[in-house]
Amino acid sequence: MKTEVAKHRPTITLKLATSLDARIATVTGASQWITGPESRAEVHRMRATHDGVLTGIGTVLADDPELTARLDPMPARQPWRIVLDRNGRLPLDSKLIQTTDRAGLIWCTGLDVAAEAPSGGCQVHHHGVGVSKTGPVGLDLHEVLRLLTDTYDIKALMVETGPILATAFLRAGLVDHIAWFRAPLLLGGDGRPVFDSLDVEELSQAWVLHQTDHIRFGRDVLDRFDLSPT
Repeated sequence: MKTEVAKHRPTITLKLATSLDARIATVTGASQWITGPESRAEVHRMRATHDGVLTGIGTVLADDPELTARLDPMPARQPWRIVLDRNGRLPLDSKLIQTTDRAGLIWCTGLDVAAEAPSGGCQVHHHGVGVSKTGPVGLDLHEVLRLLTDTYDIKALMVETGPILATAFLRAGLVDHIAWFRAPLLLGGDGRPVFDSLDVEELSQAWVLHQTDHIRFGRDVLDRFDLSPT
């Protein structure tokens, strides 16, 4: 069941890449690469069509993503990379920091905005964002989205992240579209699921998706969905 959508925010596409049984990794955490090269190339094209790409610090620490649109030829403009990092754990040697000469980085943290950014002089836009005492990601997602809208004029945002943050966006009613890449693999019930708990106890509480596209990329398929407004 979808909650009311905030109005003053970017349009948000949640990008997922899973096995056929909706697992993002094996029981040991192995995840590269579940989907094939054709799907990964499409993700780069998708990034180039968005103003920003957002992830969480857990994904950064686990996968060290760059989150740029790496195309040939390279796009004239790269999307902003946004990382949610409540406790300021972004490593100096992360790809996000090391590639700020190619694409801007917005570092959202619960730390005081006067604190020194972890960039060592790189072009990192450092913002203190309201800290939620109860939220699963520790930062106020609505405040983050207001910042992205008002300060950076981000109108289209792609979220590429793990199950906790993906679920937090869903439960906050902040997802407009889902782009779900699925590979013809089965990882089983001990694999890591794509979502955290959605508290669905009855079928009437299930989240309703409206499929808008079904495309094959190599061995994989991409299904696009809009979320029900009710």
